[in-house]
Formats: sequence, C-alpha cells, structure tokens
Amino acid sequence: MKLAIYVITVAGAKPGAMLKKALPFSDLFVAPVALDKADEPEKAAPLTLPLSDFVAARFNQYDGHIFICATGIVSRIIGPLLQDKRTDPAVVCMDEQATFAISMLSGHRGGANALTERVAHLVKATPVITTASDTSQTLSADMLGAPFGWTLDPVSEPALTPVSAAIVNQQPVIVAQEAGERHWWKYDKRMPAHLLTHTTLEGIQSEAFNGAILISDRKSPDLTGWDNQLVLWRPKSLVLGLGCDRNTPLAVLEAGLAAFSDQFNLALESVQAIASIALKADEPGLNALSRDRQWPFTTYEAEVLDGTEGIEHPSDYVKQVTGSNSVAEAAALKLSQTRQLLVPKWVFKQDGFHMTVACCRREYSEPLRRHKQKNWLDETKHSGHSHPADRPEAQPREVRVNAYGNEVVEGYQCKPRHVDLDRPMLYHTHHILLCEGQRCAKAGSKNLAHDLRGILKELGLATGQQRIKISRAMCVGACRNRATLVVYERSRQPSANHGLWLRGVEALSIAQWQAIFVALSENKPLTQVLEASFFAWVEEPEPLMKKTNIDEKTSIDKKKRQRLKCRPYQ
Repeated sequence: MKLAIYVITVAGAKPGAMLKKALPFSDLFVAPVALDKADEPEKAAPLTLPLSDFVAARFNQYDGHIFICATGIVSRIIGPLLQDKRTDPAVVCMDEQATFAISMLSGHRGGANALTERVAHLVKATPVITTASDTSQTLSADMLGAPFGWTLDPVSEPALTPVSAAIVNQQPVIVAQEAGERHWWKYDKRMPAHLLTHTTLEGIQSEAFNGAILISDRKSPDLTGWDNQLVLWRPKSLVLGLGCDRNTPLAVLEAGLAAFSDQFNLALESVQAIASIALKADEPGLNALSRDRQWPFTTYEAEVLDGTEGIEHPSDYVKQVTGSNSVAEAAALKLSQTRQLLVPKWVFKQDGFHMTVACCRREYSEPLRRHKQKNWLDETKHSGHSHPADRPEAQPREVRVNAYGNEVVEGYQCKPRHVDLDRPMLYHTHHILLCEGQRCAKAGSKNLAHDLRGILKELGLATGQQRIKISRAMCVGACRNRATLVVYERSRQPSANHGLWLRGVEALSIAQWQAIFVALSENKPLTQVLEASFFAWVEEPEPLMKKTNIDEKTSIDKKKRQRLKCRPYQ
C-alpha cells in the first residue's frame, strides 16, 4: 500500500517520522516550519503550501493518505477531490499529539479502517472508526472476502448499499457459501440471529430475506429473484492444470480458457493458480498468461507428476513424450493438494494448436467452534426462552431418556433425573477429559464436549463395544496448553494413545475430530492423523543417580544432571 504522510506543525514531526519508519512504501511530506525539527530530515520531502494544492496534485497517486492535523482541515481539502467510493484512496487523520487516529474516507474498500488500526497501534493512539459494521462487530458485505483475496463481482454493485443496510439494521440476510475459505466470520462470538448461513441459494425463497451474500466460483449461478439484493463474491478456489503445444499463442490459451469457463460454468475470477510440467516452465504463452492474469505458475518434474493419485485419464503416449502419464490432471491435483478432479482433462483446438485443461477445487475447513458460531439454516434454532414454561404456545414436553433408560433432566443430553447409585457406568474403551476451565474455555473449548458427543453419535461411537466417553473437566492443570484434553484407554494392550495429551484443540475442524475418533476406535496412533503442533509434551522423570563416591559426584556435570529428558506426545 503506497502511502503519503503529511506534517504541517512542529509537534507533528515526531509521530510523522515514526510512521515513516514503520510503514513501508510511504512518503513523508513536512512543511518548512517543521522540516528542520524532524528527527531525520533527509528522509522527508518538503511540503509546499497551500496544502490543498499540494494534496490535489498527489491525491490519486497514492493508495492512502495520513494527515497529522485537524480533521476540519482534511475535510475541506479532500471534499473537492472525491469521485467514487470504489476508487477513492483511504484517508486517515491523526492529531499532532498522537492521541486519536481517525478513519475519514474509504474505510472498507479503500482500507482506511485497517490503516487506522495500524497507525494507532504504531503510535499508541486510540483508533476512531465509525463504520457501522465494525462498531457493531458484524459482517461487512463489501469487505467479507477481501482478507482472502476474493473478487467482488460487478453484479454486486447495486446491492452493496441495501444489503449492508439490512445487516446493520438487523434484518434477515443469508450468506450462502459454495467454495472458498470458511473462516470469514472473524469475531469470537456467535453470529447475530438475523444472519443465517447455508451451503447454497438453491431452494431459498428470496422473499424471506432482505439480502443475500453468495460465495461461489460458478460463472453463472442462478440469481432469479435476487435483483439488487445479492452480493456475489468470487473466492480463489480453483486450480488449473494446463498443457499445450510448444509456442501456443497467448490468444489461443485465452480462447481455450474462455470456452472452458463457458462449458463447465466456472468463473475464471476464481482461479487461484495454474500448474504444468517442468518442460513447460519456459513456455512463452503460459508465462504471459500467468503475468497478465496474475496467476502464480508452478511446474513439477515428470517423476513428481507421474502416478499422482486421482488421475482419471492416464496416457501412455503422454508418458512417452513427457515422462509422466498425465500433465494437466496431475498438475492440478498436485498443486491443489486434493485427490479428486473437479473437471478432468479437457482438450481445446484452435489454429492448429492444442491445449489441455484440468481443474481442481481447493478444499477448506474451519475449526469446529467457528463452525458452531454460525447460524446454519438447516439446524434447529433456539427460541431464546430460558424455561419451557416461558415459551409461547407451550407444547407437552418430550420425555428424553439416556442409554440406561433414565429420564433426562430438561436441557441436558444424558443427566438422569433420578440417580441410581448402584448402577455401573456404561462400558467405554476410551475416556477423554476435555478441559472447559476458565482459561481453556476462553481459548475456545467452552461447550465443545457437547458438540463432540454429537460427532461420536454420527460415527456410532457413543454406544456399544467401541464407545468413547467424553467428560468435561474444570481444570486439568495444563493451562500452558490451553485448550487441552487427555486420552485414557481402558482395555487394549499395548496401548497406542493412553495418556496422550492434546493442546490447542479449539482449532480442530470437524473432519479432524472425526479422524481422531476413528483412529481411537481402530487403535491407531493419533500421531498418524494430527500434526505435531497439536500434541503436548510430558516430562519424564530423571533417572535415579547411582551411589558414588564424592570424587565421582563432583565429576558429573551439574547442568546435565539437572536437565530433564522429554519424550514427545505422551
């Protein structure tokens, strides 16, 4: 982000120099009265007055402007220069004592809000942001995909204002996501009740909502009934594997991609990167395509591509020519790190040249706790009444029973209304103690046990001979590893996971939890399904020293004697 910093007073020279030092690609302009007082005047450029003329000549040359002066001055200067909120640069104003940093223009799309936060952090000022979605900690329709590099489709422009207004005015809005990164809800709290999420807009009645946000890599999704009510984001979710004849012109490659996009209804705006075989690393057309489209171009050696899992159309001829039985399909699979093709090898011919295209869709997951913070349209919603008697039109209460046949207390999954002290606990092969103490709960484990029991039910591991029991613990004495859990096994010898500690479990996705439970049921080491960062280390006791004479004792290195030996993961 190319920035301009303006200082017009002596007192403003110090914070101006601090910002210049901390912000790369920034230019510092200082008025003559303050230039001699600057800490490093050689790094500043002179600012000529009047300030309005000086800024006007540079307003569109920078992505953002930081003024260290009164807001009234800034308002009068930038007023005549404003053209369109989609193109106007960011403007931030800060007082000369660095007390407040104020976002004044292009807070969202221009990045002024983010710049304000950064400036305030650098000079220890208080950020002042008045954008409704930021102050309310809710969704921003025009910035939802910006952190991930998504593209806002032009069809969205008429809908941005009404959808944004619906969000901040707590009117029903649905977010439908078909592809792309999942963790766009950035606040550590549950999504407001008027915002709903779903995996598609198909079958959704537009009359029930005041707006919609669709995250899709389809070129032409069905937008019937959503006129001026829908914001369309293009996630960077597609990876293309490409092959072509030597010296295939760029025009042929572009024509082939356009035909590919039309035939398979995939948006080229959602392409994240392209890949091919190393033989094509110097292919002029592919390199020009990468440069013009700003798509990173990755190539792989033939032995890396050959036999890649997921190839649908291996070719002996291609292997004879290139050394790999596939180019386009293998390259797409390799770069996307998936095992399934979205579109298998497709051939395009024009002007005597051939090109092949294959496509994969990147798979993204999100932590279970983040998933649960969203309001999913197909899940039962709570009425908001804390007691059954408070519910309107109260219906007869459904009596729930646990695995023993005991009636369950209202609001619980298995807590019996009448306790039988003579009954043993249900059989289980594993007992997981999940810490939901204050520190771990704050890190993200609060109510996690409830969600994990639901996953166990879906896997058939909540009852029977492979039952896995989960208990909440208020503290397990391992706060440094929050959020944490420990696994105990009861019946297997040798034990693969007994006494195993996990940490940071709030970051685990649904798929990862499923893999953990399946591995436990099959007595497979969890080290095979989780990254090392999720395992906590436990110290081993220092071996007892042999009784030796004084001379032998003094010869022992005290540091070595005091050093604790550790073993990983258990």
